[in-house]
Amino acid sequence: MAERARALDLLTERVLATRAAIGAAWPYHADPESGAWTTTDDGDWCAGHWIECLRIAGARTNNLALIEEARERTERVRPKLERDDMFRGHRFYYSAARLWQMLEDRDMRTLALAAAYAVRSMAIPANGAMPIGTEVQVKSTDLASRTIVAVDNVHPCLILDWWAYKETGDETFADGARAHLDTTIADFIRADGSTVEFIDYHPRTGEVLREFTLLGAHDKSCWSRGQAWAIAGFLRAWEALREPRYLEAARKLFDYWWERAGPDHVPPYDFLDSALPQVPVDTSASAIVVEQLARLAVLDPLPPEVLPFVGRLEPMLDGLCRHLTPLGADDRRPPGMLLDGCFNRPLHVAERHELLWGDAYLLMALSYLESGAAPA
Repeated sequence: MAERARALDLLTERVLATRAAIGAAWPYHADPESGAWTTTDDGDWCAGHWIECLRIAGARTNNLALIEEARERTERVRPKLERDDMFRGHRFYYSAARLWQMLEDRDMRTLALAAAYAVRSMAIPANGAMPIGTEVQVKSTDLASRTIVAVDNVHPCLILDWWAYKETGDETFADGARAHLDTTIADFIRADGSTVEFIDYHPRTGEVLREFTLLGAHDKSCWSRGQAWAIAGFLRAWEALREPRYLEAARKLFDYWWERAGPDHVPPYDFLDSALPQVPVDTSASAIVVEQLARLAVLDPLPPEVLPFVGRLEPMLDGLCRHLTPLGADDRRPPGMLLDGCFNRPLHVAERHELLWGDAYLLMALSYLESGAAPA
């Protein structure tokens, strides 16, 4: 318990130091030796994650200026509401939706609902799958399409569905999410529990035209961060709907992960790279799973169905903390850096770095456990 509290303090300290260092820019990934951030001018795909970091740090330190900055930055990303981009889900859930829950600011609620309906309208008519979008924003790739679907879309494309469904009761969100989840089970999950990264569908028939990867080792491989999004996405679906097939999908995916992730439960960037074990690991993948496990752990009462999943939370937290600076008495790096994240191995972008979203998901998880509750 003391180590968990210490980790949360370190991550909060890192948010404050980062804010002081970058000003109006947006953190992206940081050099593992110096802690210096590579920034963007618009937040790229993970703007919402930084906004949520500011909100949590502001709440923990009773610093209203941080919370106001979170709201101001949400306004800065408002123009991206019109962008045909799967990451609108993350961008506006971790900003507008959570600020509405905290502040009861109706402007934030309206913005989050507008984003929820906009993302929901992206579904491929033939099968209900949620595509990456024609304007998907990730600086390390120019892939964009209304027929290409990623395994990770069960998380960013559906995260606003769960909030909006609870907020409005509109079955559009639950039914749309089910269509995407069921297509993912049918097409993306292999018999052994590994996953395909991308599928290109025929726009009218829904036929699978090709399977491929961008961030994995090869087209038949299993990119671990995609697997992490899928685990977290199916667990979040079960949390919202309590439908057993989604818990079973999560179990199959998570068992594959657990058997291959290594002694500290941090996986290689790809489970099937032929160069294993001489490849980078990805702490951000583990943090994604840990955030959702923490959501389940604070459910009251704790459903017995999720006990096997929640039982894996503490060992995974312990494993992540072994990558959190300082790593020893002589470590002079900035405190609170979650090291060993792998952004894009094929393009050699930030392969062994601190990644903003890795920090964010570990910060979220620990904040839920500290408060005993998670936002809707």
